[in-house]
Amino acid sequence: MSVTIATNIRLPEDLLKALKCRAIEEKKSVNQIIRETIEMSLTHVPQSEVREKDSFEDVIGIARSGIKDASSKYDRCYL
Repeated sequence: MSVTIATNIRLPEDLLKALKCRAIEEKKSVNQIIRETIEMSLTHVPQSEVREKDSFEDVIGIARSGIKDASSKYDRCYL
């Protein structure tokens, strides 16, 4: 088990009241509620960061020929 370290935080009065009410409702300490909330926040990936794959990404690079200087030599080959 990891070592716990005491720290201080400043909360608005209404937030502290809500926190204490939640602790009473869940029959937990304020410290436990804060720890659990921080742990969930740090392990949860917000939906805005989960990016769906764009179907257009499959098309990118599909027509690569491997010829790096084709456009610069076009005039010499086809004109």
